[in-house]
Amino acid sequence: YQRRVRGRALCLCRDRVMSDGDVSVKVAIRVRPQSPREIIDCCRICTNFVPGEPQIILGSDKAFTYDKVFEMSTGQREIYEATIKELVESCFKGYNSTILAYGQTGSGKTYTMGTQFDECIREQQRGLIPRAVDHLFQNIRNMKEAALAEDLPPPDFKVSAQFMELYNEEILDLLSPSGEAKGKKSNLKIHEDANGEIYVDGMSSQDVANTEEVLLCLQQGALCRTTASTQMNAVSSRSHALFSLKMHIMKALKTEDGSSEFENLTSKLVFVDLAGSERLKRTGATGDRAKEGISINGGLLALGNVISALGDEKRKAAHVPYRDSKLTRLLQDSLGGNSQTLMVACVSPSDRDFMETLNTLKYANRAKNIKNKVVVNQDKTSRMINMLREENMKLQQELMEYRMGQRTGEEGNYSDLFTENAMLRADNDKLRLRIKSMKEAQDTKDENIAELRAKAICASVIGSDETDMTEMIQGYMKEIESLRTQLLEQETAAKYRSPVKPGAVAPAARLSLNASGGGAILNDSIVDVIKEAKDDLEKTMAKRSKLAHLMDLEQTKVEDNKENILEEEEEEEEENEEEEMDCENNFIDIDDDMEDITTVKSEKEKPQEEGGGEEEEEEEAKHRIENIHIIEQDLADLGDEISIKQKLLEELDILEEDPQFE
Repeated sequence: YQRRVRGRALCLCRDRVMSDGDVSVKVAIRVRPQSPREIIDCCRICTNFVPGEPQIILGSDKAFTYDKVFEMSTGQREIYEATIKELVESCFKGYNSTILAYGQTGSGKTYTMGTQFDECIREQQRGLIPRAVDHLFQNIRNMKEAALAEDLPPPDFKVSAQFMELYNEEILDLLSPSGEAKGKKSNLKIHEDANGEIYVDGMSSQDVANTEEVLLCLQQGALCRTTASTQMNAVSSRSHALFSLKMHIMKALKTEDGSSEFENLTSKLVFVDLAGSERLKRTGATGDRAKEGISINGGLLALGNVISALGDEKRKAAHVPYRDSKLTRLLQDSLGGNSQTLMVACVSPSDRDFMETLNTLKYANRAKNIKNKVVVNQDKTSRMINMLREENMKLQQELMEYRMGQRTGEEGNYSDLFTENAMLRADNDKLRLRIKSMKEAQDTKDENIAELRAKAICASVIGSDETDMTEMIQGYMKEIESLRTQLLEQETAAKYRSPVKPGAVAPAARLSLNASGGGAILNDSIVDVIKEAKDDLEKTMAKRSKLAHLMDLEQTKVEDNKENILEEEEEEEEENEEEEMDCENNFIDIDDDMEDITTVKSEKEKPQEEGGGEEEEEEEAKHRIENIHIIEQDLADLGDEISIKQKLLEELDILEEDPQFE
């Protein structure tokens, strides 16, 4: 079994790689500022930009869209942060990266890349290569510090630099101590290894440990590079330059069981400064300069053919002419191979370079369609470990499926039991959903039935649609309907649990009151509802009796007050008659008469005062009569309510006695 697993892993290692998929070539456009000579010649600017969009407009109607577009005022640092920084960081994950500078002569390619030799250059004018080197070694220091903080061995980094130029289709080593004489045939040859990577046999490589050493190599190569003056550029590069940094990484990784294992990665960072395309009519080149221009244009033409073959969807199956030029052969990994590629196209904004700028934009637009196959560069040991780990996880998953019965003996086939279980689960889910929907519909119907029955009972009892009574009746009916539904569900469940034997009484029939014995078997909830209704009726009748007793007391008080008033009136009439008789029969003196008259007046005023008290008594009597009328009205209302509740109790009693509970 182990030999079989190892054999499968070896086949996987040999036949496939850890690919991250196809990645398109990214294109950035940089427009340089106008030169002093162009300003003196009153050249107009023919390039425009769309704010907030990576789009450039040439003239009035030619618009091009790219991944990044940088205006004339954009600095070197902004270009690096937006394009190169991400590529440098991906090198620490094992990916190759290529930065390609293209454009006409004098468009600012060498300035952008930073391959020129100038000791007095300012920080703002530093090119992309020096900034990338700083970033590279800064990340190396950070990774070592992070490993020490995690109690892991610090990773081991080995960085080597190469610098070459392609002059008149001859490869020259710019870092060679002896140097290659220009005009002589070079002994450096281009080869392809077993993994498909392109390398130059005999090219010298220098190990570097810090930024200063890399910049020293860059300056040494820049001094040896071929340059000359033309009518379009005072310091024109007459060759294509390739500066590459190759990095080997060995770092420790923590596994799931807590142990650590080492991983080996290899990555390559390549900077390509292409010589500018030029027309002999404008450069005025003759002799060697003319031969150099023809060679430069030939290499760029071959590069354009490769870009067209890779970017044209109709020509995907056609042959890609990598071998037509040494330049395309050296860039085989960068165009359509294992590398993340960025093309920085440099153009001039002046109207006299309109055609060259248009050709450059078209050239760059075709490069956007190229797709590279990017993979992680691991050594065979690390790749074998990863493949075995993946194979182990797959085999564990298959073993778990066999144990669970999901697979049969034949490879890739699932058992019938597993398939049947999956189908039953799907049907079960559908039935659950259907039951849920039917339950919601049944609840809605029960509410509608309870509402209709409540309205019907209310209309039959009081002849009108009173809101309070309707709500009360509706509440009772809803509870009755819910209890009825529960009873039916319990009967159905009991039927499936224990089937009814022949001659046995159905559960619903047991609701009827049986005189022979047993009594009624009612649901506890139904009994509670009936009991609650009876208690409510008794409370209402007690309240009615209290109000009737209160009304009797008020009526008794009113009758007693009436009798007292009649008796007082009769006594007053008798007293008045006696006083009149005394005045006629007795003769008294004037003084006595005056006293009698005074006495009589005082006695007459007395009844007037008593008359005021009578008015208060009359008002009190009226108030009591009004109370009596109010009590009579309350008694009438209670009588109606009692009659309604008695009818409801009769309905509930009928439901109790109904065998079907309907």
